[in-house]
Amino acid sequence: MKQHAFLQQPELPFVEVIGSLTSKFSELWISLPNSSFPSSRVYSDGEQRENGERFERLMSDAAIGTESQSDAEARIRGLRNRIRGLVLETAEGEERDQMKGMLSAFSDAGDEFVRRAREFDRTLSLEGIFQALRNLWIINSMQEAFGVPVCVTPSALAYSLLYTYTDNFLDDVNVSPESKRGFNDIFGQRLEGYDVPQDSRRISKVSALVGLIESEYPRRLFPGVYASLLAIHRAQQMSLLQRQTTPSGCGRDILTISVEKGGTSVVADAYVTKGWLAPAETDFAFGYGVFLQFIDDLQDVTEDMKGASETLFTHARSTGTLDRTTNQLVHYLRQILFAGTPLKGPKAEALTDLIHRGSLGLILESVALNAQMFNRDYLKAVERYSPIRFETIRSLHSKRSSLQHRFNHQARNLDRLKSRAANRPSDGMKELRAKARASRR
Repeated sequence: MKQHAFLQQPELPFVEVIGSLTSKFSELWISLPNSSFPSSRVYSDGEQRENGERFERLMSDAAIGTESQSDAEARIRGLRNRIRGLVLETAEGEERDQMKGMLSAFSDAGDEFVRRAREFDRTLSLEGIFQALRNLWIINSMQEAFGVPVCVTPSALAYSLLYTYTDNFLDDVNVSPESKRGFNDIFGQRLEGYDVPQDSRRISKVSALVGLIESEYPRRLFPGVYASLLAIHRAQQMSLLQRQTTPSGCGRDILTISVEKGGTSVVADAYVTKGWLAPAETDFAFGYGVFLQFIDDLQDVTEDMKGASETLFTHARSTGTLDRTTNQLVHYLRQILFAGTPLKGPKAEALTDLIHRGSLGLILESVALNAQMFNRDYLKAVERYSPIRFETIRSLHSKRSSLQHRFNHQARNLDRLKSRAANRPSDGMKELRAKARASRR
């Protein structure tokens, strides 16, 4: 395996690029207004009620009984296709056709990803695979943005699965800080190109995933890929400090840490998509990654407040409500999609619209699910922008969680049955063992 000396050439300028982008998007966030929730689409009571009833019917159709895992997966695929149809209903003309093609390609890639993830590690939980799938969808978006085929490349599989083995371990409150630092040190050495001891199953799997990336992007030819992976690794280390100490204690503020972590994550997504990036592509990927980090922090604000992690949203909640910070997030989304470094290409408009719809939906869902953290008047005003009433969103979320729990339970039972079947001796082996016992007598 090659050593990391080749990284000395691109590493310093790449670090400077990341530092410049971190400053740029931190300043952008600070500059944005927070007194209003910008949106151009208001839904009537009738529209919200009708949309809610349709989603309620979809959830009822998706109810899982005692069918096999394959039947349950087919049922969920059918649900996904019907939801895709609902997303497309409000699009028009050529943009609708392009959006339909993108959603279909994303769906096919997702099915392929699940199959290959299970081949890589049969012990992966469905929760872990679904977590990795979220990153694959980001890579698929980058593939569309850059005009490359939407598919599951070795690097797309590897970088997405790395989240399952790294983030979950680093987020586990039952793992000591020393163990996390030790794992991070070894992981960093592997990203730099060193051989590392395969003294744990986690390290072995992580090393194999880095190897998949190396098989597609030789280090000597694509140094930017590995510089980007090391950049997100360094940001992850700073994020650990964010959980273990106060921001002032680690010498950096909450905003800077969040911006760098989010931005570098999607820059790495973009690099593993095609191996190199133009400055404008790096700019867009970084800004989009910052938004995804912020939306994750909004979604996880309740859990973060229970733990030791500080984010913009836990800080805002500690001093009041989340109204203004959420407004700022929506302004930020519109800025990076429509006023920053826009996407280019024949499907750029449809892709931008798709990202905007999905992202705004995540924000509104987070507001509905964390209603206790917002002013009552704010909830009433913002609910007009949601295609579904907030009360219905909470009901659907509860049903979806129950559905996912049952599906995961069935999948675990099926995996146990497969494992027992694989370990059960065949009839021929049973006969040989019987003969051996007889001969010993």
